[in-house]
Amino acid sequence: MSVAVSMEWDGLHGTLERIAAIGLKPEKLLAAIGVGLEGSVQQRFDDGRDPDGVSWASYAPLNPLYAAVEKKGPGILVESGMLRASIESIVASPELLVGSRLPYAGIHQHGGVIQPKNGRHLSFMMGGHLWHVDSVLIEARPYLGLSDEDVLMIMEELEAVFARALGGDGGV
Repeated sequence: MSVAVSMEWDGLHGTLERIAAIGLKPEKLLAAIGVGLEGSVQQRFDDGRDPDGVSWASYAPLNPLYAAVEKKGPGILVESGMLRASIESIVASPELLVGSRLPYAGIHQHGGVIQPKNGRHLSFMMGGHLWHVDSVLIEARPYLGLSDEDVLMIMEELEAVFARALGGDGGV
């Protein structure tokens, strides 16, 4: 006894080609994910929270003089709005990069000590006074990273792309 199975192979081949195209040319998929991640990072600035939802205010306390000025302003890490506005995504296939090109972006993400490059002291105004110090410690207040919501958004984007590929709509 034997069983014969037949199927339309052209349709299967087309579907497999559309699925393969997602991996071979992921730029559109990565760009769509990048737009979502840019918005997520910018929302963190609005909310004053890290990717895990922890308030930046709960990190190491601000310098009391700076905190007095900060209470009148828009919030931690958003004094000028430049860091928030600088968040961008770049597709460097097969990678997606999300971040900021501003020179001070890394110190806020990772924390660190700022020391003078030229001269003996750092000089700056704070609390209406001119300060001359040997160094300044900047505590990390992470704004980049994947939150649970980001992972869900990425999974939903992948599911939508594969559903389109399976349905014959091109995949990306």
